[in-house]
Amino acid sequence: MYDRIVTHDDFDGVLSAALTGYFLEIENITFAGPGDIAEARLSIGGLDVVCDLPYPLSCGMWFDHHEANLEDVALRGVDEASIPGLRFPAPSCVRVVLEFFGREFEIDPELEEMAEAADRIDSFAYQSIEDWRAARPENDIDAAIKLKAGRPGERRDFLRWLTLTLMDESLPAVAAREEVAGRADMFRAEEEQMLRLIEKHLAYLDLEKRIVLLDFSGHNRRVKVLKNLAQLLAPRALAVLEVNSLFNREVKTNDLGFSMSLTIAGGQEAVRRDLGEIMRALNIGSGHAGAASGTLRSGSREEMLRGKERTLQAVLAQWELQGKS
Repeated sequence: MYDRIVTHDDFDGVLSAALTGYFLEIENITFAGPGDIAEARLSIGGLDVVCDLPYPLSCGMWFDHHEANLEDVALRGVDEASIPGLRFPAPSCVRVVLEFFGREFEIDPELEEMAEAADRIDSFAYQSIEDWRAARPENDIDAAIKLKAGRPGERRDFLRWLTLTLMDESLPAVAAREEVAGRADMFRAEEEQMLRLIEKHLAYLDLEKRIVLLDFSGHNRRVKVLKNLAQLLAPRALAVLEVNSLFNREVKTNDLGFSMSLTIAGGQEAVRRDLGEIMRALNIGSGHAGAASGTLRSGSREEMLRGKERTLQAVLAQWELQGKS
């Protein structure tokens, strides 16, 4: 009935595709990002199963856990209930996939372990920094997925191999594979470089040092870091806000991207934060409670600089407002 899975190219997307492929017996996998769907860069139709991505113009089955994507479908006037598959807000898309197939199949403990791993990684649900950095098979696999260095197509080929392997083997068995371990080691070396760059740019949005600000908009080339690493340098911070210039075919534009996430400490704070609501209130983007992003368009550098400062202050004002509610 279905002959291809189109999935997000991250840990949650890979595991979602592995489980979906396992139950539906599909081995044809295509990887994409949310932007590929939003800009219709892929041809997707009724024979395709889409996992952990926004709803395209049409597809055969759709699994997702992002509340903002469900809101987008409603705004488009699409009857979400008429789309085969399953969607609901959850820590991971793997959790949604497992819920769907669990209605028909018996779920092995190994598959439940995969869902628990995806929940932790995709929702950043850790009890402490030590818990986050602990040696776990899932963390090795996640590191291997995040490595983007190599020849053209190498990462895509690895993700396809990884997805097919996860259909047949447990997380510990896959993590022990040489293909995974080697890429994980290479990525951790990259992390050290990212950490040095973060340390160089680390600042705070507020005087109380609750929100780390990483402003890379002054760079003329794309900056790629994992903003969560800032917690290693600022463990008491409650959130990290990253600002980057947007590029069009490697040419820097006057547009800015804002990406914000709660830290481990922020997720444990008594005050309930909703970063997605902050982006929606500013009318620049969306997201969920723990992570959100937005885009600010500008016609000139001067307009961009004014808009950046205005947006940063507006983010802080919304943060303070949530703290009073």
